[in-house]
Amino acid sequence: MSAVYIHIPFCVKRCYYCDFITYAGQGHLIADYHNAVLKELEFYQRFVTEPVSSLYFGGGTPSLLPALAVADLIQAVELNYGLNPNAEITLEANPGTLDLQKLTDLKTAGVNRLSIGIQSFDNSDLVALGRVHNADQALEAISLSRQAGFDNLSLDFIFGIPGQSLAGWQKNLSMAVEAGVEHLSLYSLILEEGTVYACMVARDELTLPDDDLVADMFELAMDYLAAQGFQQYEISNWSRGAAHQSQHNKVYWQNQDYLGIGAAAHGLLAESRYNNIATTPEYIQRMRQTNKKTQLSPVVEETIPISRKDAMQEHMILGLRMTARGVSASEFNLRYGEELETVFAGQIQKMLALGLLEWMDFKDGRHLRLTRRGIMLGNLVFQEFI
Repeated sequence: MSAVYIHIPFCVKRCYYCDFITYAGQGHLIADYHNAVLKELEFYQRFVTEPVSSLYFGGGTPSLLPALAVADLIQAVELNYGLNPNAEITLEANPGTLDLQKLTDLKTAGVNRLSIGIQSFDNSDLVALGRVHNADQALEAISLSRQAGFDNLSLDFIFGIPGQSLAGWQKNLSMAVEAGVEHLSLYSLILEEGTVYACMVARDELTLPDDDLVADMFELAMDYLAAQGFQQYEISNWSRGAAHQSQHNKVYWQNQDYLGIGAAAHGLLAESRYNNIATTPEYIQRMRQTNKKTQLSPVVEETIPISRKDAMQEHMILGLRMTARGVSASEFNLRYGEELETVFAGQIQKMLALGLLEWMDFKDGRHLRLTRRGIMLGNLVFQEFI
C-alpha cells in the first residue's frame, strides 16, 4: 500500500449540487477532529509495508484546516508509515479560503500539489452553484498559489450548469489553459438525491441543460484541450504530460489498496472495502475511546469482503476509465491468474463490435481501452462488466 486519503468534512457553506459527506457550521470541531485523525493514523501501522507515495487531503474544504494542523498530519503519516521523498501530497482548496500567507504556510507544511475547486470563471455560474467565491477570487487563488511556490496545480470545473452555454463553457476552458496550470478535472453536473438542486428540480424551479448540450460540452473539452497540449488520461482528467497526472487517483483506478482516514472515509485493505462512520462528533468521540486491540480503527462502521469475481469486475470498470492506458492484459493475468480475453470474452467481443472498445499495443503487450465513442458512452461499457 502506498496511498493515504484523509477526509476533511468541514465547509463554509454546502453547495447546491453537493452530496459529499460535509458539514457547514462545525468549525468549532476542527481542533478535536485533527487530534482524532492523528490517533486513527496510528491504527494502520502494521498494514503499511512501504513508504507512502501519495497523500491526499479531500473534503469538504481541507483548506479550512490551519496549516500547522496539515503539517502535523503529514508528519504523522511519515512517523507511522514512512513518506517517500518524492511523495505527491495534494490538498483540495476553495478559492474563498486562500490568501498568500495561508498558501505559503501550506507549502512549508509539505503540500506540493493543490486541487483548487474553481468550478467556473463565470460569476453567474458560481451563484447558480451556490459557491462562496467569485471569479476574481478564483483567478487570484491561482496567482497567489504560484507566488507561494506551487508548481503543480489542478483546477476542478463543472459543466452542464443550469443556464450555461457552449460559448460560456469554451470561455472557461480558454481561461483555464491561459492560467498555465498542470492539470484539469472536468465533471458533468449530476443531479444527486437529497441535494438542493434535486429538490428544486422536483418542484420545477430549476431546469438542467439537455443531454445533447452536455455531450457537446464534453466533446468540446476533449478536442480543445488536446489541441492545447493536454492529455486526457482518464475520462474526467487532463494533464500536461504524464508527470502531472494525479498519482493518488491512479491508485483508485488501478484498484490498488489505500487507507481512508477520517469521518466518512472509505478504504480498500486486504481484499475488503471499509467505511468509517459519517458524523463528525461521533467520529471524535469514538477516537477518544480507542481500544488498541481492535483489528481496524474503532470508527470503522462497515467492512465488505471483495470476492474474486467482484475484484475482476472492478478492475475492468476502474481500469477502463484510464482512457489513454486502459486495462493491460498481462497485468490482469499476473494479478488474477486468468486471461482477460477468456474471463470477459462475451463482453469484450460485444463492445469491440459496437466500436466502444479497442485493443492497443503497448510495451508490455495488449491493452484494452475505450475508443472515442466509448469515452462518450462510458457508462454503457461499464455496465457490461457488472
